[in-house]
Amino acid sequence: MASLTRELLRKRSEHNECMISTMEEISLHQEELTSIDPCLGLSCRHLKILLLQNNIIPRMENLHHLKDLEYLNLALNNVSKIEGLDRCEFLNKLDLTINFIDVDTLEESIDNLIDRSHLRDLYMMGNPAEQDWKGFKSYVVARLPQLNQLDGTEIKRGERIAAQQQLPALVSELRLLAKKRAEKRVVEEAEKLAEKTLKAEKALKKASKAAAIKAGKVVVEDVTSESESEEELTGHTPEVREEIYREMAEQKAEKDAREKENQPKWRGEPEFLAEQKSSITKAREREEKGTVRQCNEGKWSFKFDESLHPGSVTLTVSVQKHLSSSLIDVDCHPHYISIVIKSKVLRLLLPAEVKSNEAKAERSRTTGDLVITIPKVNVGENMVAIRAAKKDEERKKREEEARQIKLIEDREGSKIGTKIAELQGTVKIAGLVKKRDGGVGVDAIDLGMKEIKTTQTKIVKEKEEESEEEEEEEEDDEPPPIF
Repeated sequence: MASLTRELLRKRSEHNECMISTMEEISLHQEELTSIDPCLGLSCRHLKILLLQNNIIPRMENLHHLKDLEYLNLALNNVSKIEGLDRCEFLNKLDLTINFIDVDTLEESIDNLIDRSHLRDLYMMGNPAEQDWKGFKSYVVARLPQLNQLDGTEIKRGERIAAQQQLPALVSELRLLAKKRAEKRVVEEAEKLAEKTLKAEKALKKASKAAAIKAGKVVVEDVTSESESEEELTGHTPEVREEIYREMAEQKAEKDAREKENQPKWRGEPEFLAEQKSSITKAREREEKGTVRQCNEGKWSFKFDESLHPGSVTLTVSVQKHLSSSLIDVDCHPHYISIVIKSKVLRLLLPAEVKSNEAKAERSRTTGDLVITIPKVNVGENMVAIRAAKKDEERKKREEEARQIKLIEDREGSKIGTKIAELQGTVKIAGLVKKRDGGVGVDAIDLGMKEIKTTQTKIVKEKEEESEEEEEEEEDDEPPPIF
């Protein structure tokens, strides 16, 4: 079960920027609290509103430091008597709905409220005294003249006068009921004690039976005792409420434990270093056995570069900028490299044989990348990779040029489309070269060439004939050259 602590107060003071000392209002409902601890009054001396409903608090205690308290809500608790409000002189509203204030403690409870001159609202609905005694309302109204409302109902002047007239009779009746209730309570306490003793005996028998079975002994069962089923707690009593809340607390604790198991455990640098050391040991043992396989357990991004430092292989691995270098281990071999980063293995075959004893590992200050430079044994080895990289760059350059041309064509789509349309279909070659220049002329049909007729063939032919006649006339009109 929960207890009222400073941690809980700080948790519930978010509305006041987690400042406990200056807080004027706090809500501590449904926290399974079993008591009002002294830290509440010592830490929150300026409280004006205190909400403690729906807990299992049996006593009103440790409230003498809350001198400014105006509203106290203790509904749905196990309070059996009103007390501890001597210093709360400004108390204006008190809510004790559904508690356990009975007729045997009612007179003392009201006595503790008489001096609270500022008290205007009182809620006691659902208490045994209010349910079992018909004169409850009149008695409270007569004893507390400063009240304006009782259980949310306004007290009228006529009711107050009638209650004052009935007060002597009500006091006598209450004291008689209190005496009977006290006697009944003694009997109930004896019955509860007997019931607890019986349960303890049954539990002892059950434990002894289990021990006998475990030891291999024959046990004679008591049919009469086994046939009697254990009675469960029923009714509205403090014990029942406490048992219900205890079960709820256990279920909540089990749920929290399950959720905590599913959550990742917090690990600091010592835990990471221990895990890193274990992973390095396993990786090296596997490599010593001759089992070398490429792997990338951490899904790290990496790349090889042979042109950055000619004659060397440069490996760049992208790791977190703020990752501690103590969590990175590099082991270089002539034909492969093994890197353990935060307990994850990155093992890669190198593109060429290298001088592993001359390898150099560095971290980038800007990006945090791991850069490993290893000289080659044969400088010209695996130059194919360099040529392939250059070809790849050239290919990308050509693709970029083609993309630019396509963009230009898309912008000039109408013009280019028209030109392409003019070039579609067959081409008439007759008359392209004149006869005197070695061409076939317009009489290409005579040479066995088949003419392909189109809708515009006749028009084109007429235009060509006209242009030839004009050219012949111009040639005839030219004067002879002068020598």
